[in-house]
Amino acid sequence: MSRGWIPVLGWVMIALLLRCVDASAQSEAFQPVPENRLIQFSASDGTRIPIRFWGNLHEPTQIILGVHGFSDYARGFSHLIQALDPEGRRLLVAFDQRGFGEQASRGQWSGVERMVDDLTEILVYLSSQYPNRPLHVIGESMGAALILVAMHQTQSASFFALDSLAREKRTARVQSSVLLAPAVWGWSSMPWYQRYGLKLLHQLAADMTLSSRHARDLGVRPTDDGAVASYLARDPLMLRDIRVSMLAGLTDLMDNASALMPAAGHRSLIVLGTRDEVIPKVAYCHWLGQSKAPASSRWFIQDEGFHMLTRQTRRKEIIQLLQTFWDHPQKLTTPSEAPQQALKCT
Repeated sequence: MSRGWIPVLGWVMIALLLRCVDASAQSEAFQPVPENRLIQFSASDGTRIPIRFWGNLHEPTQIILGVHGFSDYARGFSHLIQALDPEGRRLLVAFDQRGFGEQASRGQWSGVERMVDDLTEILVYLSSQYPNRPLHVIGESMGAALILVAMHQTQSASFFALDSLAREKRTARVQSSVLLAPAVWGWSSMPWYQRYGLKLLHQLAADMTLSSRHARDLGVRPTDDGAVASYLARDPLMLRDIRVSMLAGLTDLMDNASALMPAAGHRSLIVLGTRDEVIPKVAYCHWLGQSKAPASSRWFIQDEGFHMLTRQTRRKEIIQLLQTFWDHPQKLTTPSEAPQQALKCT
């Protein structure tokens, strides 16, 4: 099968976690941490959203909200709590986005506006439950793209605004955002044959599902850690059968995100890997060339880093980076300039 179909099928490869991952390149057995608490949050339209909590439920020093990627769900962040917080000071929270995990709408795309609404409502909820506690967000891939869009949407922008505007709007402020391998592979950065191929497929067969038999030959790896891939391949809550309509909806979100940079004045960290085989370099370079990132953003390019930056064999470096960013930001030495040179954009 041609690699020209990767925009259509590459996300299916994430769902299947690529049986071709080299088992020799693996860490110790990968086992997510069970959540301390699970609630069913009621969104404004009545939809129930599973929210999972790890860590200090009562007196956390800070709240970290995770926004997961495509095919994934909230537990995709659970492994971070022990690595980030062995002393048990933080509270890590994540939710199953619509269409994923244990959502009733599993397998259905809900639209960017509704996804931003859910994120906003959960930020409001966490702010009310933990007033005066620092609130941070971290997004992976699709989740990072959603955070980028939320920074600029009317209903959510005030969360990412400067303190003065947040006070004026009477909202809590998200203290910082981490964007891990943001999914910015929009329509505009695809070759015409990929773009029109997916659009045509969406018009003719929106409900068609793609699964392992369509994706085995692409050779795209989201992680080089065989233990991670083995666990996720067995996880029943990972979404494996992907509707074409979901891929088209995801591309709409990525296209929106590819025209945006983090909000000016909002402290953000963007992390990319040079071995990302899911989002191609051309998409990142197109994104970086669209607009200038604000001085409040920091960039880190991990040499040989894969798409699943916190679930790869080099994740320790990323974990240490996150700890510094959240606990000792004054010690962060990563540059504020966009990293075209590090990515070798031409």
